[in-house]
Amino acid sequence: MKRRIFIETLGAGTLTAFPPARPARLPAGPQTEKPAGGRMDPWIEIDLDAIAWNFAQVKRLAKVPIMAVVKANAYGHGLVEVSKALEKAGADWLMTGKLAEAAALRDAGVRRPILNFGPFSGADIAEIVGRGISQSVYTEDAALLHEAAVKLGKRASVHIDIDTGMRRTGVPHDKALPLIYRLASLSGLKIDGVCTTLTEDADFDKVQIARFNEACSAAEKVGVALGLKHAASSAGIMDSPAYALDMIRPGIALYGYYPNARTRKEDALKLRPALKFKARVIFTADLEPGDSLSYLRAFKAPARMRAATLGLGYSDGFPQELGGKGFARIRGKTFPLLKAVTANHMMVDLGDNREVQVGDEAVLIDNARGSGMTADVLSGQCGLSDYRILIGLSPLLPRIAV
Repeated sequence: MKRRIFIETLGAGTLTAFPPARPARLPAGPQTEKPAGGRMDPWIEIDLDAIAWNFAQVKRLAKVPIMAVVKANAYGHGLVEVSKALEKAGADWLMTGKLAEAAALRDAGVRRPILNFGPFSGADIAEIVGRGISQSVYTEDAALLHEAAVKLGKRASVHIDIDTGMRRTGVPHDKALPLIYRLASLSGLKIDGVCTTLTEDADFDKVQIARFNEACSAAEKVGVALGLKHAASSAGIMDSPAYALDMIRPGIALYGYYPNARTRKEDALKLRPALKFKARVIFTADLEPGDSLSYLRAFKAPARMRAATLGLGYSDGFPQELGGKGFARIRGKTFPLLKAVTANHMMVDLGDNREVQVGDEAVLIDNARGSGMTADVLSGQCGLSDYRILIGLSPLLPRIAV
């Protein structure tokens, strides 16, 4: 993609484009240009200053090292550039959900310690050890890392995942000591941390932390050095200082959103959403009463009106559920989305507005509080969480760093 042309078309000389995250591994393919050289496909803008602000606010609250969670393409914001911004802001660790994400960061020159919280197999061992990626472990398979590291004259970094009640992954807390002791005895392994995942149930989280601390104490009593202990995600950070332990793992908060309705209402950190989702008007039409739009006549005009077609749809990750509920902002005015949302198109009710023209920019997700179009507001309109809305955005869409 000719980035310079795209950026100039947006009229923002201070923007820089960055590519999709490596895990997608799919070409964007040819794109049709509008007459003036502008792109008609949708794009996403990321305010990296907002991410740096959010990081600083979280750091101020927790006062412990931070493992910034950049899994799922940095919650839809763009893996590489967001990770670089967090590295620059002072993140002590980065956490990915897949090995391909961790490898992409190493390829991009990110040097901070990276924990792959996702699974691995024997086929992945050489890449994990060779690239200096720390791996989450909870079974005897960790011995494979030890063997590879010894052959390479290295030590493989691991974080031992202890299951305290999430029942998703991890060695059970009441059976953790034998495994911890065994892994600590392997010369090719270096235990850089132990961790657990809280369920975010207020009462049960207290039980989980007690279980985690008990398992850690048992290991330390037999002389095992456990490295950094960590359990708190964005929710845990805001629920109790006791959950911070030696390090925290913020995710959604780094991108400007709160983990639940209570913390959103309190707005204690003054978080700043970082993402805008934009598209262009690609067609306009005048409708007479009874005229219909889209498949199965999804919308029928109740009166004479004008409609605009936007060049995006659910294949771009925009929630189909927002059809008939959400809004688009075009030329500073807000227009309702019609129910007709398809794979590559969606339609807007312009009423009697005749100012909107083909090529106009439309904002579908905004990053301005009070706009009524941030992801947490949209989540209430369509029944999906803001996590789902952000992470669901296609990794093939260009991310533009503001």
